[in-house]
Order: sequence, then structure tokens, then C-alpha cells
Amino acid sequence: MELITLGQRYFPGLCHAMCCGTELVQMGPHGVKTRYQIILVSQGTGLVQVNGRAYPLTSPAIYCVDESSTIEMDECAALRVKAVYFHPGVINHRFTFDRLSQPDALEGSDYDDLWCLKPFREHADGYYGCIPLDTATARHLSIMMDQMADMLEMQPDNQWPCRSRSYLMELLFLLSRICKQAIAPSELSMPSVDASLQPIISHLHTYYRDKIKLEHLTAQFHTNKTTLNHRFRACTGQSVMAYLGGIRMQIAASLLRNTLLPTEEIVSRIGLSDDAHFIRSFRNYAGCTPAEYRHLHCWMLERA
Repeated sequence: MELITLGQRYFPGLCHAMCCGTELVQMGPHGVKTRYQIILVSQGTGLVQVNGRAYPLTSPAIYCVDESSTIEMDECAALRVKAVYFHPGVINHRFTFDRLSQPDALEGSDYDDLWCLKPFREHADGYYGCIPLDTATARHLSIMMDQMADMLEMQPDNQWPCRSRSYLMELLFLLSRICKQAIAPSELSMPSVDASLQPIISHLHTYYRDKIKLEHLTAQFHTNKTTLNHRFRACTGQSVMAYLGGIRMQIAASLLRNTLLPTEEIVSRIGLSDDAHFIRSFRNYAGCTPAEYRHLHCWMLERA
């Protein structure tokens, strides 16, 4: 079974190396050898086998499984999962499993794109690919996966490959942010950051698409603007809104590098509505306009 999505009306016959499902795919005794797997477990009890070792099933949680690992949940009860299967070449066409085994050989924007694969590639003691989630984050990730699945199934226009990839990159961006908690459980409170700020930082990384205002944050997290900005700047070196802007610009840069989505759609996807403001902010972030950045770094333009 080849884990792909085939182009239909637009780009008929195109083999897009990603797909979504609500069941786990097992390909032989060694699992899925040609894809990374993102498995959202929203419900279930029992044990999960990861590389032959048993762990209590965690739900809600995301399991990030690389191409050489195995995962089995056959003995779990009341299991509800959603899964995304993708080849790393979907993120960057120069990414192959052989090349990713030697990341020091990557350069420039190729190396920059490695950040989104961190949950699959950087295992440490105590981390086996499982990222525990709170209910709100699990719901948010589920919606993102539904958007991706709908796009792959419906293929409504000729942007469907780029748009489905952009949903994947947004999902990976969020996972790369929260996986640190799973990699180093002793650092859950992030010693370099005030523990009381961690929920706010997580909120910004999860809901950057929304129209976030400082007064909304102060009301939700029961503080005031002056205190919040003072503590936030002391811990991060930035104001709250500058930090949020950095998240948005990082996402925008990734979408410009790796898709051909129109700029106005990217602006909307990162929670902005003013094109002129986006161009100014991006120039401050990257030293060039979004169009110039895409011309310099978008590998899809190189392929064309």
C-alpha cells in the first residue's frame, strides 16, 4: 500500500506523498518504512508498543513516529485516532531519508526547514515520540488535521497540494514547540521562563491565527498590561506582541519557502489582515520583502 494522495481534477495522476486517515496503517512486521507518522490519540486505554517496548497509552496525546520506528495499539480499548502520513520531501523536495541521516550536509534554507522534523528526529531519554496534550490543544490539532484531510479529499482548486502542505507545516510548527515538554519532563516549567508565563506562551503558539490583543490576554490570564509586559520582557527579551509577531513571521517564512500560496492567503493564515503591515513586519524580520524572500528561497520556484 502506497501512502499517497492522487491528483484528480487538478493535476490528475499527481502522487502527493501524504495522506490522512482514522486508522493506523501497518506495513509488514517493521511498520511504515516510507513515511513519518503523526498520530493523534483523542481517546483510549491500554498499552502502546513503540519499537517493541510497552508504555501506558496516553490520551489525549500526539505520537510522532519516524520511518524506522514501529508503533502498535492493537490491544487498546475505546481507541479514537487520527493519523497523517507524509514523506519529508513534502516539506522540502531535497529531503530524503538518506540525506536527513546526515543533517550536517544540509545548508541554507534546507537546514532551516529541519526545525519542523524535530519531534521525529531528536529523541532523548524519557521521550519515545509521545507528546501529552491538554484537551484544548488536542481539539485544536484535531481541527487542523480535519482541514488537511478535507483538502486532500476535495482538491477544490489548483492550490490543493500547496494548501495541504501548508496545513502540515502549521501542524509541525506547533508540535515542534510543545515537544520540548515531552523530551525533557523535568523542564516542564522551562526554568528560563517564569512558570506563570508558560500558559501564555503556549497560548500564543497555539492561537497565533486569532486576532490576539493584549487586553484579551490580560483578562484571560488575570493580570494587567504593565505587569505582563514587564515579566514577559524580563524572561524573553521581547514584549508579548513582539513575541507573537515573531511566531507569525516564522510561520510566514516557512510558507513562503515551501508553498506557492498567494501572499494574501498567508497573511490571513497567520492572523493578520493588513498586507502593508505584513510587508513591513516581514521586512524587519527577514531583511527583504515577502516577494523577494520567496524569489530567493522557494524551492518550488527553483523546480518550476
